[in-house]
Amino acid sequence: MGGGAEGHFRVYTVTDIPSFDNSNWSFKVDGLVDNKLHWNWEQFVKLQREVQVSDFHCITGWSVYKNTWEGIPLAKLLDMAGVQRTATSVKFYSGDGVYTDSLTLEQARMDDVLVAVMHDGRPISNELGGPVRLVVPQMYAYKSVKWLNRIELIKGDHVGYWEQRGYSSDAWLPGSEKI
Repeated sequence: MGGGAEGHFRVYTVTDIPSFDNSNWSFKVDGLVDNKLHWNWEQFVKLQREVQVSDFHCITGWSVYKNTWEGIPLAKLLDMAGVQRTATSVKFYSGDGVYTDSLTLEQARMDDVLVAVMHDGRPISNELGGPVRLVVPQMYAYKSVKWLNRIELIKGDHVGYWEQRGYSSDAWLPGSEKI
């Protein structure tokens, strides 16, 4: 499936674009969980994936419509890890070593939040945040962390990269079903 996106992505980064391949990429889920999870690339892409079509909106005013994303629903990864009762937020780490962001546990469990490995039928390029990026369709794109390589369950709030610079921690798109 895929190939139907309408529009063009603009590439914004806070660091140089990192380069990953099978030898230097891994993914983990840790923090306040019962089962810490860790995968290399070969293991991660064997996880059962789902496909969704959603729009992608940047707070700077541009959008790409009808993106076909393929990946693992974040809620499924959280269930695999066994979220502890004390966890209230989900912190996301970018492989660039600088960028972080977070969602509340309720937001992270929305049906359309995806840990994506494919875009429009192809692996996600490094320029667009691959090999793995978070996709949060109901929020502005700064919540859709690029080069995602770690998810940490935490107690309390986390102030992400752009929120430290004045962006709202509530990145809801107009008309979204807010949680």
